[in-house]
Amino acid sequence: MRKERIKVKGQRALYHVMSRTVNGEIFFSEEEKEVMRRMLFKVAGFCGVKILTYCLMGNHFHVLVEVPDGSQVKLDDTELLRRYRLLHGEDGVLRKSARARKYAPNTPEQVERTLKDGGEEAEKMRARLRSRMHDLSAFVKIYKQQVSIWYNTNHDRYGPLWSDRFKSVLVQGSGTALLVMAAYIDLNPVRAGLVEDPRDYAFSGYGEGEKEGQPQAQLVDILRGLRGDEWGNEVLREYRMLLLGQAGGDGAKEEIAEILSARASEERLWQGKGKLFLEGLVRGLVLGSREFVRGCREQWFSQRNNEPVDICEGVSVGKKIYRSGRGWH
Repeated sequence: MRKERIKVKGQRALYHVMSRTVNGEIFFSEEEKEVMRRMLFKVAGFCGVKILTYCLMGNHFHVLVEVPDGSQVKLDDTELLRRYRLLHGEDGVLRKSARARKYAPNTPEQVERTLKDGGEEAEKMRARLRSRMHDLSAFVKIYKQQVSIWYNTNHDRYGPLWSDRFKSVLVQGSGTALLVMAAYIDLNPVRAGLVEDPRDYAFSGYGEGEKEGQPQAQLVDILRGLRGDEWGNEVLREYRMLLLGQAGGDGAKEEIAEILSARASEERLWQGKGKLFLEGLVRGLVLGSREFVRGCREQWFSQRNNEPVDICEGVSVGKKIYRSGRGWH
């Protein structure tokens, strides 16, 4: 029986998600990563989520995504149709072959007619579309499905492309935890030995900004959210120094830089010198300050009529195992 994933309801939430190919096989070339990059932002646009940063590797991907409170987003027919066209227009991956079209049976024109005609069918169409928006699981499912269909179709391949379910970490939406997680993702190709400098890897949030000659607005938001105006115009230079483990002149920045150093172990990253906590709650992980993790724990268990417990590595409560999450990648 599948365990329920930790997801926040009724408010903005940020997650780090990762999924690996079946058996860890390296399927994706640079050309294929570029197609995957374009797909990623199309799916995000359809689902109404924001990509803060990402990294596409030969056999897995990392994405730091912001999921809004869907109840606060207006989704009239015009917006539903715009999003559907973005995902399933003529250049969409699911319109390329008869084999793939079964996953997108309706053209945008058919969807538009159904919505205009009104009645029961229109309501069903609206409900189906809205159910796939502003939800972490729907976003990852659609993205992995699109990549699988496109890859298998182009390589005359059948069978699963991805291994098991995706992993997720609920991340505190501001402060050190958000910065550390973003940088951890941007440093992935450095730890893998593909590049020595993260700006040389085009298929990541940081590398894309360097390639295009301008930073992603989301990256600037992450950094300013940590320090406010103190970062000022030096925001990207400071981030680069943190990535390279070269920050100086500020004790907090030096500490973060040490945590983020490409030479640091994953265990060191999660420990965060006592300022960051990564804990597992049934399924999925939570990363943030002690107060944030404790609040998530209490909310999670209160929803299940269960008392919160102190979590430490190796402690089991009943049949549910709680762990610190060290060694997660």
